[in-house]
Amino acid sequence: MLNTVELIGRLGADPEVRSLRNGGQVCNLRVATEERWTDDNNQRRERTTWHTVEIFGKGTVGAVEKYLRKGSLVHVAGILAYDEYEKDGAKQVRAKIKVSGPQHKIIFLDKKASEQADDEPGSNG
Repeated sequence: MLNTVELIGRLGADPEVRSLRNGGQVCNLRVATEERWTDDNNQRRERTTWHTVEIFGKGTVGAVEKYLRKGSLVHVAGILAYDEYEKDGAKQVRAKIKVSGPQHKIIFLDKKASEQADDEPGSNG
Protein backbone atom coordinates (compact mmCIF):
# COMPACT_ATOMS: atom_id res chain seq x y z
CA MET A 1 0.00 0.00 0.00
CA LEU A 2 1.12 3.53 -0.66
CA ASN A 3 0.35 6.85 1.00
CA THR A 4 2.61 9.61 -0.28
CA VAL A 5 2.16 13.29 -1.11
CA GLU A 6 4.65 15.69 -2.70
CA LEU A 7 4.11 19.43 -3.00
CA ILE A 8 6.14 22.38 -4.19
CA GLY A 9 4.82 25.69 -2.93
CA ARG A 10 5.38 28.82 -0.90
CA LEU A 11 4.85 29.37 2.81
CA GLY A 12 1.90 31.61 3.64
CA ALA A 13 3.30 32.47 7.08
CA ASP A 14 6.41 31.92 9.19
CA PRO A 15 6.77 28.39 10.61
CA GLU A 16 4.97 27.76 13.91
CA VAL A 17 6.91 25.54 16.33
CA ARG A 18 5.43 24.15 19.52
CA SER A 19 6.55 21.69 22.16
CA LEU A 20 4.88 18.33 22.68
CA ARG A 21 4.13 16.61 25.98
CA ASN A 22 6.78 13.96 25.24
CA GLY A 23 9.49 16.63 24.98
CA GLY A 24 9.60 16.66 21.19
CA GLN A 25 8.62 19.46 18.87
CA VAL A 26 6.25 19.85 15.94
CA CYS A 27 6.36 22.54 13.27
CA ASN A 28 3.25 23.59 11.36
CA LEU A 29 3.44 25.20 7.93
CA ARG A 30 0.80 26.58 5.57
CA VAL A 31 1.95 25.89 2.01
CA ALA A 32 0.26 27.37 -1.07
CA THR A 33 0.33 25.61 -4.42
CA GLU A 34 -0.94 27.14 -7.64
CA GLU A 35 -2.71 25.65 -10.62
CA ARG A 36 -2.93 27.57 -13.91
CA TRP A 37 -4.96 26.64 -16.98
CA THR A 38 -6.89 28.04 -19.91
CA ASP A 39 -10.66 27.48 -19.71
CA ASP A 40 -13.08 26.63 -22.53
CA ASN A 41 -13.48 30.36 -23.31
CA ASN A 42 -9.70 30.72 -23.77
CA GLN A 43 -9.42 32.68 -20.53
CA ARG A 44 -6.38 32.20 -18.30
CA ARG A 45 -7.45 30.84 -14.90
CA GLU A 46 -5.57 30.36 -11.65
CA ARG A 47 -6.38 28.64 -8.38
CA THR A 48 -4.40 28.65 -5.13
CA THR A 49 -4.78 25.69 -2.78
CA TRP A 50 -3.60 25.86 0.84
CA HIS A 51 -2.12 22.81 2.54
CA THR A 52 -1.37 22.21 6.22
CA VAL A 53 2.02 20.56 6.75
CA GLU A 54 3.04 19.05 10.09
CA ILE A 55 6.76 18.33 10.60
CA PHE A 56 8.33 16.18 13.32
CA GLY A 57 11.98 15.45 14.13
CA LYS A 58 14.29 17.68 16.17
CA GLY A 59 16.82 18.34 13.40
CA THR A 60 14.26 19.02 10.72
CA VAL A 61 12.10 21.24 12.94
CA GLY A 62 15.18 23.23 14.00
CA ALA A 63 16.31 23.77 10.41
CA VAL A 64 12.81 24.78 9.28
CA GLU A 65 12.53 27.26 12.14
CA LYS A 66 15.98 28.69 11.39
CA TYR A 67 15.84 29.02 7.61
CA LEU A 68 12.24 29.32 6.43
CA ARG A 69 10.01 32.39 6.45
CA LYS A 70 6.78 33.52 4.85
CA GLY A 71 7.23 33.28 1.08
CA SER A 72 9.93 30.57 1.18
CA LEU A 73 9.72 28.02 -1.63
CA VAL A 74 9.72 24.41 -0.39
CA HIS A 75 9.39 20.85 -1.66
CA VAL A 76 7.51 18.71 0.87
CA ALA A 77 7.22 14.91 0.76
CA GLY A 78 5.14 13.12 3.39
CA ILE A 79 1.92 11.22 3.97
CA LEU A 80 -1.68 12.35 3.82
CA ALA A 81 -3.26 12.26 7.28
CA TYR A 82 -6.52 13.50 8.76
CA ASP A 83 -7.48 15.14 12.05
CA GLU A 84 -11.02 14.56 13.26
CA TYR A 85 -12.56 16.91 15.80
CA GLU A 86 -15.89 18.34 16.86
CA LYS A 87 -16.87 21.97 16.36
CA ASP A 88 -20.27 23.38 17.31
CA GLY A 89 -21.58 19.84 17.71
CA ALA A 90 -20.59 18.77 14.20
CA LYS A 91 -17.82 16.38 13.23
CA GLN A 92 -15.04 18.11 11.27
CA VAL A 93 -12.21 16.55 9.29
CA ARG A 94 -9.01 18.38 8.34
CA ALA A 95 -6.43 17.01 5.90
CA LYS A 96 -2.71 17.55 6.47
CA ILE A 97 0.61 16.39 5.09
CA LYS A 98 2.66 14.74 7.82
CA VAL A 99 6.46 14.76 7.54
CA SER A 100 7.73 12.39 10.21
CA GLY A 101 9.50 9.33 8.82
CA PRO A 102 12.93 8.73 7.31
CA GLN A 103 11.45 8.60 3.80
CA HIS A 104 9.77 12.01 4.29
CA LYS A 105 11.54 15.27 3.59
CA ILE A 106 11.36 19.01 3.23
CA ILE A 107 13.75 20.62 0.79
CA PHE A 108 14.46 24.35 0.89
CA LEU A 109 14.38 25.47 -2.75
CA ASP A 110 15.30 29.15 -2.48
CA LYS A 111 17.89 29.34 0.27
CA LYS A 112 21.08 31.33 -0.20
CA ALA A 113 24.24 29.61 -1.41
CA SER A 114 25.98 30.33 1.92
CA GLU A 115 23.23 28.45 3.76
CA GLN A 116 23.59 25.45 1.46
CA ALA A 117 27.08 24.89 2.85
CA ASP A 118 25.66 24.61 6.39
CA ASP A 119 23.77 21.61 7.75
CA GLU A 120 21.73 19.73 5.17
CA PRO A 121 18.25 20.25 6.62
CA GLY A 122 16.45 18.32 3.88
CA SER A 123 16.39 15.02 5.76
CA ASN A 124 14.38 14.14 8.83
CA GLY A 125 16.42 13.80 11.98
